[in-house]
Amino acid sequence: MGFKHVLLLFLTSLSAIFPQDYANITVTVDLSDTVAETDDNFVCATIDWWPPEKCNYNDCPWGMTSVLNLDLNNPYLSKAIQAFNPLRIRVGGTLQNRIVYDVGSSKASCSPFMVTSVGLFGFSTGCLSMERWDEVNSLFLKTGQVLQTQ
Repeated sequence: MGFKHVLLLFLTSLSAIFPQDYANITVTVDLSDTVAETDDNFVCATIDWWPPEKCNYNDCPWGMTSVLNLDLNNPYLSKAIQAFNPLRIRVGGTLQNRIVYDVGSSKASCSPFMVTSVGLFGFSTGCLSMERWDEVNSLFLKTGQVLQTQ
């Protein structure tokens, strides 16, 4: 979907997003310069941080799909990643700013996410151990993919 289509979709959805009061506005889009380009083969996927306890309306869909608990040795995962070659994998997501990286001489406690009433989106900070980082990095090296952290 081209930029013009995305822009049109966004602008037409504004009436649904802000249905109360509105004013007439004029939007001018300058298409004379290209801001960025990606080729037709660009494919990107995200592995998020959500723990299995992340639920919405009694539905807990994340299960074992987090950076922290995904089965990195599952042969189907490796084959799926390789099938999208080239693939850019983004490790990050909603709880990215709540992650402690247990690397080097870190003195921080390396605890898993906990459900809380005071944390961002209802979770405490979580931790990515050096051992887990090595496992994640090994998967990407083995499958020949590009890793991108947020």
